[in-house]
Amino acid sequence: MAPIQPRYIPKDTESQSSAASSIRVLRVSDNGSFIASPIPEIMIKDPKKNTITTPLAPVLIPTAAVSISRILNHPNIISLVDITQSISTSGQYMAGEYGDLTIWEDMDAGCLSYLLPSPNALPDFTDSELWHGLAAQNFQRFSLPESLCWHVLSSISHALLWLHHGVKETEGITGEFMKHDDDVQPILIRDISPGQIWFKHPRADETYGECKLGGFQWAKVTGVVGGRIAIASPVENAPREKQFYWAPEIYNATCSWSRPSEIWSLGAVIYTMMTGIPPPRYYDYRWQISRMNDKGFSQGIREIVAQMLDPSMAMRPDALQLVDEVEKGWRVWRASTAEGQAYIDVKDKLVRKEYESMKGIEVRGRGFLPSL
Repeated sequence: MAPIQPRYIPKDTESQSSAASSIRVLRVSDNGSFIASPIPEIMIKDPKKNTITTPLAPVLIPTAAVSISRILNHPNIISLVDITQSISTSGQYMAGEYGDLTIWEDMDAGCLSYLLPSPNALPDFTDSELWHGLAAQNFQRFSLPESLCWHVLSSISHALLWLHHGVKETEGITGEFMKHDDDVQPILIRDISPGQIWFKHPRADETYGECKLGGFQWAKVTGVVGGRIAIASPVENAPREKQFYWAPEIYNATCSWSRPSEIWSLGAVIYTMMTGIPPPRYYDYRWQISRMNDKGFSQGIREIVAQMLDPSMAMRPDALQLVDEVEKGWRVWRASTAEGQAYIDVKDKLVRKEYESMKGIEVRGRGFLPSL
């Protein structure tokens, strides 16, 4: 029998970037644009046969899709739209080249990876000579505008607050944060990296469009109701570009994945936006954070990121503390740059020049950066 038509097909195949953790697809029925992520090839226990032979996708589609979409219902998390299989229920017809997929809302401005230097250019973790050159003081180093760093830090910390603690801002009541589910169990993404952070184009008078966390291929529901425990094992055979954002306890294999590990990962993402490189493992903590001084970033954001990157898990803020600190720091920074100043300090002309030069980037920038 002939293969059936796939429900989703790749969009702009030639421009798909390996930097992103997901692929852009079109829905065949209406040409709608979406983001697709492969479902891991996990086998689960078949209760009828008492064997571990059932693929994950057929279980998710009829029983878990609605529940997952409700759990991930947050303004800073990409919404789940569909779950599709590459093989029909009869097991005979191929329906796509990428395997089983989760389909997510379209983020039309691309992911953060498009705005950062390619991770393929980074040296091996233990190459001390090359890391010495990258981590040396350099006032000409790559960086993104501080306003964008605050935007990503605020958006993704709100997403982690919901996933880690079940707390989010009440819709329609600005500043009111409440636990909206008493039965919440912490969810660990285990993959907070630039390829999982997505943007929409600015609407109306927005400086930046919405910023959301995506890519839940490795996510784990952990612990017990009440969220007192949240640990998970590290991801095996993770791509090298993901491992740059692993906390020290993960790459040193001294502790399981935890909520503090994800706080460190987000700190590493913001650090990369500020310095052009992820925190170098070859250097100690003090030298790592000193690189944030090179491009004139405010003391507020440097102190917050430094706390997030603390090698001691107990010293890092949790998502509850982080959201509060980011809100306070963002307000102080905005006040210091008010009255006609741009969203970066006017004296930092080098950063402004770099920002202006990035506005026309088509491949990596995707036309995301707005005009000043």
